[in-house]
Amino acid sequence: MKKPLFSIIIPTRQINDFLLLENLPALNRQTWRNFEVIVLPNNLPLDYSTLLTCYPWLKIIPTGKISRPAEKRDIGVEKATGEIIVFIDDDAYPEKNWLKNATYLFKTKRFSVLCGPGILPAAANFWERVFDQILVSWIGSGNYCYRFIPMKERFVDDYPSMNFFIKKQVFKKLGGFNSDYWPGEDSKLCEDLVYKRKEKILYSPKLVVYHHRRNNLIAYLKQHANYGFHRGAFFAHGDRNSRRVSYLIPTLFIFYLFFFLLFIIYYLLFRIGFLTSYFLILAFPLLIYSILNFLLIIQSFVNTKKIIVSLVVFPVLFLTHLTYGIIFVKGFFVGKVKKNIYE
Repeated sequence: MKKPLFSIIIPTRQINDFLLLENLPALNRQTWRNFEVIVLPNNLPLDYSTLLTCYPWLKIIPTGKISRPAEKRDIGVEKATGEIIVFIDDDAYPEKNWLKNATYLFKTKRFSVLCGPGILPAAANFWERVFDQILVSWIGSGNYCYRFIPMKERFVDDYPSMNFFIKKQVFKKLGGFNSDYWPGEDSKLCEDLVYKRKEKILYSPKLVVYHHRRNNLIAYLKQHANYGFHRGAFFAHGDRNSRRVSYLIPTLFIFYLFFFLLFIIYYLLFRIGFLTSYFLILAFPLLIYSILNFLLIIQSFVNTKKIIVSLVVFPVLFLTHLTYGIIFVKGFFVGKVKKNIYE
């Protein structure tokens, strides 16, 4: 691989401000110049010819009624001429040495798949900063904080396609994305890569992109509901990269809160003395959760220097766990039913 050509594929509904103001200009600043960019909106923008003149490496391929990101990415791969496929979201943009660092890693590490963190852009709004403090925290993301901040190099078996490099020949052998799932098609792809084809996915903190978070609470909770649903379904499918205790914790926490509430109601109704000692035992996990949230509030203030952001983090984190935990159960049963049908 002397001078690899990167084909950067960006699925989107329409050419938006993220692309025009951040993504395309950042790609134009890349220190590694051997690349093409394939943007796949539903329809051609009115000023597409101006964009093509401004960015000679740009291709715009309308997909019409095809709107699922997985299908758009597959179309992009078919049109790509590079030997390395790069997936990035339309609301993300890379650091200037992104492709240069990837070239070095492909040459020296000898792996077929790379990925890197998507960190918060400087121009993020209030809600993005709140959500980011949750995502970069252990209580918010568990052992997966490396997806949102640069951390030590490691191998992973699951990674979102917002910053994902894969050799084209490897991707083609997989047959592309499973478009039945969104979000989650990237998790299925990684499951097949690691456990069927025995490929290794190398995470490197040198492959940095700046990735926007959702910009309002409803959109954020809807996103995490989708995550919970598909993770529950994949857990039911038996996917090894989804069968992790960490993915069960929000749901177990919801069950705990439910039974703890029943216990309190029973205690208040009947005032049975010996239940007091059980109350203290049952309240212990909630106490630990509260302490961890308090520490998160402090850490958020240290990180952002904004008291309002740090105070809003706690209720948003609780809503995140509540939403994810409940919808995970729904996804599990739906996934179980569909798995039984196909079997």
